[in-house]
Amino acid sequence: MTAMTATPARQYYMVLSEACPEVMGPVREVVRVYLRLWSKSELSPLAELGVTELLTNVHKHTFGACELLVRETADGITVEVTDFDSTLPVVREPTEGEENGRGLFLLSVLMEDLRFEPLLGGKRVWFRLRVSSPCHGDLPGTSN
Repeated sequence: MTAMTATPARQYYMVLSEACPEVMGPVREVVRVYLRLWSKSELSPLAELGVTELLTNVHKHTFGACELLVRETADGITVEVTDFDSTLPVVREPTEGEENGRGLFLLSVLMEDLRFEPLLGGKRVWFRLRVSSPCHGDLPGTSN
């Protein structure tokens, strides 16, 4: 009989007391470094865009504190942002003249999966990226 052990998923977890603009650059750099360590650098441009958008939404629409989890999956990554405001975001296609509301719509088009989950005392917003996703070449500065 052969005993099989599952390889534990690698992940990065961070608690942010405030998702202010000053933390965006350092958080993107941390995500970039972890994806490089996990041999998933090709996901970095989209992952950084997604993290920035989710943290910006926390900054603009909630009380400011949140948790970030970047988890490796067999074929890519999952990124989760949990905050403590129970209002779920709504994805809508913005009109041409609107200056706000484009971020989640953009993520809904670019990400493999974009979901919102209500929690007791908050919500979780997450997206999935796969290494073989055809969207990666669609973002400036990316290549397949």
